[in-house]
Amino acid sequence: MTTNPSTIEQLTFLYEAAQALTASLNTDTVLQKLMQLAHQHFQPDAVSVASVEADRTLVFKAASGKSAQQILGMRLQPGTGIVGWVADNGQSLWVPNAKQDTRHYGEADRQTGFNTQAIYAVPVKMGQRTLAVLELINPNTQMKAEETEKVMSALASLAATAIHNANLFEQVKCAERQFQQLFKANIDPIILLSIEGQILNYNEAAQKLFEFKNRPGSPSHLPQIGLTPEEFEAYKQDLQTQDMVSWRFNVHNAQGERRILEINLTYLKKYKPGEVYQWLAHDVTDQVELDRMRTEWANMVVHDLNGPLNSILNSVELARVAWLERDMTMPIGQILDIARRNAKRLERLISDILDTASIPRGDREPTITDIAIPNLIEEIKDIIEPSAASRKHDLDFIIPAGLPTMPGDADMLQRVLTNLLTNAIKFTPKGGKIVLRVSLDPENFCFDVIDNGPGIATDDLESLFQIFHRGKNAHKTRGSGVGLAFCKVAVEAHNGKIWVESALNKGSRFTVTIPRHRLPQEK
Repeated sequence: MTTNPSTIEQLTFLYEAAQALTASLNTDTVLQKLMQLAHQHFQPDAVSVASVEADRTLVFKAASGKSAQQILGMRLQPGTGIVGWVADNGQSLWVPNAKQDTRHYGEADRQTGFNTQAIYAVPVKMGQRTLAVLELINPNTQMKAEETEKVMSALASLAATAIHNANLFEQVKCAERQFQQLFKANIDPIILLSIEGQILNYNEAAQKLFEFKNRPGSPSHLPQIGLTPEEFEAYKQDLQTQDMVSWRFNVHNAQGERRILEINLTYLKKYKPGEVYQWLAHDVTDQVELDRMRTEWANMVVHDLNGPLNSILNSVELARVAWLERDMTMPIGQILDIARRNAKRLERLISDILDTASIPRGDREPTITDIAIPNLIEEIKDIIEPSAASRKHDLDFIIPAGLPTMPGDADMLQRVLTNLLTNAIKFTPKGGKIVLRVSLDPENFCFDVIDNGPGIATDDLESLFQIFHRGKNAHKTRGSGVGLAFCKVAVEAHNGKIWVESALNKGSRFTVTIPRHRLPQEK
């Protein structure tokens, strides 16, 4: 059996074409090579290769012939021209007289001056999807249609595989670049460890935290990142049966600050080459501190609630015993008065806690009435004078005569001023002086609570009105620290302002301003 020389020539060409097309994993290079192979083998006046984008737009990526430079980069709308018909239908098309075919896009000839007479176009397909269209323009008149169709189809098939592989490779490289960008830019420190514990790679956050002196691949840094070799071996065993191992690790950053890291160690199953473990740290210092503050605050609240509650229970018990024993010498009136004062104190504290959360949410709005300030001050006096007397403080109330009524929520503002005075009484050493001064300016009612106590450290002034906050001197006196936080939200709910002026050993002045006229609530 003899083989047709033409067949041998075609097989040789396709073999060489397969090698040429698969030599590159760059899509544009593959398309350029496809154009060159078609031009060299078929010798038409021109060859063009148009890629089919995801939205079916056609973009000419490779071209030969005298108008090649004008064709390169040209974009056609989906379905435009013969190339668009082939892309949409996925079928080869022989057009012996292009000018008489309504599908022909003559504008390209007008733009380039090229004279298109005949076209043979074949789709480059992977499955049902057309990746590109290969066009022979003005093919050699001696071309045999049957042989051309076979070779072009085979060439298109080889090109489709090469383009598909190039696209996959480019997708992988793109994903790899994105991973590297995410890896490097991640704000959390990330370290990749070999099975032996060597550091294979690390991101910028890890370098900033640990200031590694050696490059990746150098001897083990395990102790520096919170691991002993023995712990690493144990964790690797744990990771055979669970997805992640976690622990906490204390470290000092470049500024010498102690930070608490929560470490997550995972095994990267598909990471190549070799076995790789990912060490990832979250800085939980602020979270730990917040949890500590919440716990401390909760304990303080319980302590503050227990104080008046125990006084109430003791008073009730004394009254009960006196009633049972018919003891007429027991000062029942004083006992019940103590119980009443402590019940009111308990009620104020609970209201402060609830309102500190509900007012900012909008669940509790001030009930505005016209408040007679002298009456308000008298109620406050009744509340605080017993505490001031027990600490031998000198209380002074400076209230000008003829004050107009003030728009506001009487209960809220009473608690604000009571809290400020109570704090002054609590933190001022025995025998101190405390003043509540009321004044009026064209815009506001002004309330100043002044003491000659130990003052407040400058570092504490900025965060003094925050929930959970307790100043440096607060450890000397127990308290929940919720009072000033409530004062702030209550005053601001009236569109007022509250601030403090203080310095260590120079006393403190808390100022509250409430607008003289009702203002719309700020949302």
